Amino acid sequence: MTQFTRRAAIAALAAPAFIRSASAAPETTTFDIIAVRDPQLGAQIALAAEFDLFRPQGITPNIRWTQSAADTLTIMGGGSAPVGTGGSFTQVVFGGQRLPIRTISALADIAETQGFVLSPGVRLAHPRELEGKRIAFTQGNSQVLLLAKLASLYSFDATKVQLVNMNQSEGVVAASRGDVQGLMGWQPNLYRLIQLGGTMYCTGATLHVNGRPEPRPADDLLLFNHSTLLASQEWIDSKPNTLTALLKALMAANTILTDDKPRAIAALGRTLRIDAPALEVMANANKYALGISPALIASHRFQSEWAVSIGRAPSPPRAEDCFTTRIAEMADPALVTWRPVA
Repeated sequence: MTQFTRRAAIAALAAPAFIRSASAAPETTTFDIIAVRDPQLGAQIALAAEFDLFRPQGITPNIRWTQSAADTLTIMGGGSAPVGTGGSFTQVVFGGQRLPIRTISALADIAETQGFVLSPGVRLAHPRELEGKRIAFTQGNSQVLLLAKLASLYSFDATKVQLVNMNQSEGVVAASRGDVQGLMGWQPNLYRLIQLGGTMYCTGATLHVNGRPEPRPADDLLLFNHSTLLASQEWIDSKPNTLTALLKALMAANTILTDDKPRAIAALGRTLRIDAPALEVMANANKYALGISPALIASHRFQSEWAVSIGRAPSPPRAEDCFTTRIAEMADPALVTWRPVA
């Protein structure tokens, strides 16, 4: 009989009833997971490890923490790991290259953590005053689409805004010094610029151009993006019980995220090594939810169109070729609210 530690026993008892339900034994118990060390892409993985939620499901994964989803592209794309976390764009790249890797679940809607912050002292009477300004961004990331969306909404010429490519930490410093008039990027970089006196101008889901938050309609965001859990097609076919066990452990972790956020944030701080104020901003902005939903597919299509526009994909990869509902259905049929077209 498996010998549980006291911590594991408590975690098992605290898990929802569906997590403890009997299921087929995992085909393998030990395997690598490529996880990105941030609360957008790694929260549930970190909590499952912190609260020993994998063991009740009969698995002991080896978590290989990385710095960005670019590492997931390299490692999973090279066949060195069967499971990993990424963003919607990660799946688009895999799909565009016709690699046999598919999304088995969303992790979070992360649109609210992507945004645009004005530099300290910069005040705009109207978004058209962005014309002639210098804005820092990181090439290869879809936050640049925020500018195009603002230009469409407020009728200004986005080509008259000078985009300056630099990494996010450099962008924070440049914006704080006034070398550029704003930064497009993601948390916690946006938070850090705001702490230095910057002003939030918009996120992927909310406008702030009038000095107050104005949430966008769910079907008309400025930017659609999700974090995702990906697996190789070989594992989806040959080790579905192992992947289901993994997803069930993440479901238990997601329950802690949604039902006991202070406890979750404290645990995330220990694993993800992010200062508490920034971590709280990020964790509260993300909408953590597992499964395969229409919102997840909307993010895929949005990111696909952008990928084609910058030459990262020859054509938009079909959602039916990039997502599988099989594992989510095995974990809990209620997780699946989108179905592929036959």
